[in-house]
Amino acid sequence: MKKIYLTLTAIIMASCLTAQVRYVEKVFTDVDVTSDVTYGTNITVITGSPAAQALKMDIYEPKGDTATMRPLIIFCPTGSYLPRFVNQQPVGDKTDSATVEFAKEFAKRGYVVANIAYRQGWLILSPDQDVRTGTILNAVYRSIHDAKTAARFMSKTAALEGNPYKIDSTKVAIGGNGTGGYVAINTVSLDKVSELYIDKFINS
Repeated sequence: MKKIYLTLTAIIMASCLTAQVRYVEKVFTDVDVTSDVTYGTNITVITGSPAAQALKMDIYEPKGDTATMRPLIIFCPTGSYLPRFVNQQPVGDKTDSATVEFAKEFAKRGYVVANIAYRQGWLILSPDQDVRTGTILNAVYRSIHDAKTAARFMSKTAALEGNPYKIDSTKVAIGGNGTGGYVAINTVSLDKVSELYIDKFINS
């Protein structure tokens, strides 16, 4: 009888050691992607003159998941606030390979990931330092607007639209790679209007 108990104990311990931990390890093998979801509209300057731009996101979910309240990650791609290839890099878009792989890896761990496109554009080639500084600060500010808009949009889908992406709107993280990390840090740090009215942000 003791041998049976010891065998059962060994089997249970082995199964516990090999069990995958959701949100830490990959527990799903594939993902579902909903592409080009419009999360807002705002004014872009990348066209040379102000024009309306639809803001898009791609939403990644673990395929076959039965959970109905999943943490959400809002992910911002890198790109130096310029479009892909214009920035002389292979990145700068919600569909670049680095951004897509991040979303897949976390969706396979059980998260919902919203890869967002945010507004880009600044006068990087201007010979005037004040112009370069002023336009990139404006680009940063636009990206903050867009990241906050994405968070509000996802919260609205959960509260008012039947929660189609099955998110827990009390568990939202924001991050990014490269410039996208800068977007994330600024989004959570800049939370007072008074912080905009400081000398270093004044273009004189």
